[in-house]
Amino acid sequence: MTTRQLAKLRRSGQLSGVKFVATSCGPMVIQVWFQQDKTMVKKLIKDVHGKVVTCQNLSQAYDVCRSAGVRQAELMQVLPHTEICSAPEDNLTNPSITLCF
Repeated sequence: MTTRQLAKLRRSGQLSGVKFVATSCGPMVIQVWFQQDKTMVKKLIKDVHGKVVTCQNLSQAYDVCRSAGVRQAELMQVLPHTEICSAPEDNLTNPSITLCF
């Protein structure tokens, strides 16, 4: 999913949500949620070469989203112990906060 595709989803009203996923030991990635064929799809933002876009801070993540016209996202911090001990569906243990920018 590129920022151009993200902008298209936003304009069409198909965008369900955007998350900034931050781990304690690595860069932040941007995950996009949208409905496709009655299923919820999650994809990471990638550049034109297919490489996942990483951000070192919220400012960089805001800039990526603003370029696609997105002004709200959820920040989710993944704790190292939850990466090892939780099932992928168990997002309840990962703290998150809604951001408007």
